[in-house]
Amino acid sequence: MDNHKRWKIKFSIIMVIAIIIIYGSNILVLKDPEHVISYIWTHLGFIPVDILIVAFVLDEIISKKEKEAMMEKLDMIMSTFFSEVGNDLISQLSSVNKHKADTSYLESIKSWDDKDYENKLKEIKNINIPFRADVTSEDREEYLTNIRNLLINKREFIVGLLNNPNLLEKEEFSKLLTAILHLDEELEHRPDLSKVTDVDFNHLNGDMERIYNILIHEWIYYLRYLNKHYPYMIALIIRTNPFDANADAYVKE
Repeated sequence: MDNHKRWKIKFSIIMVIAIIIIYGSNILVLKDPEHVISYIWTHLGFIPVDILIVAFVLDEIISKKEKEAMMEKLDMIMSTFFSEVGNDLISQLSSVNKHKADTSYLESIKSWDDKDYENKLKEIKNINIPFRADVTSEDREEYLTNIRNLLINKREFIVGLLNNPNLLEKEEFSKLLTAILHLDEELEHRPDLSKVTDVDFNHLNGDMERIYNILIHEWIYYLRYLNKHYPYMIALIIRTNPFDANADAYVKE
């Protein structure tokens, strides 16, 4: 028996002895055992009610705290994801997107506050963000090779994230990881990317568009998280904003 269990047993015995002494002395001094028994009986009836109320209240409080702690950990996982692969992937995709005008609003994130993030997340939640890789046939192989190398290098990391059962609480993020692994698999099964035809590239473009749509939403969610909890970290993201043509990592002001 460990020390923790011994402590519980000793404490329980001491409390029982204390109860016997208190009520026993009450009977001896007041000479009214019926009153004492009636008092004990009455209060015993309230014990189930007290337990019921306390159980529900405590369960609700504990569940809420546990969920908040879990969501905080998941947000930290998302932060790690973007540091490891998300930021690089979003840069590679956004740099060739033919429809850059549709994400021009992201150039101004340096002036956003919490409300701006909330409003933008609601605005883009159910809309399709257009994506079309504007890559010439001559540059196609190099572009796809760069993406494939990025995904291959981070495959183990992404698979590790998907194995986290708590990610079920973040459905969109799970979809993003699954979509990335699918593109990784598609590219891995094309050992010679110079053979990718226009039709084949159009198919791959659909896979990239699927990723891009979810990635934008999760990126904004990630920035909102940093803005609220780690403002010193968001400063670098803003300076290297992939949607801002004038972005520069060097601090100039």
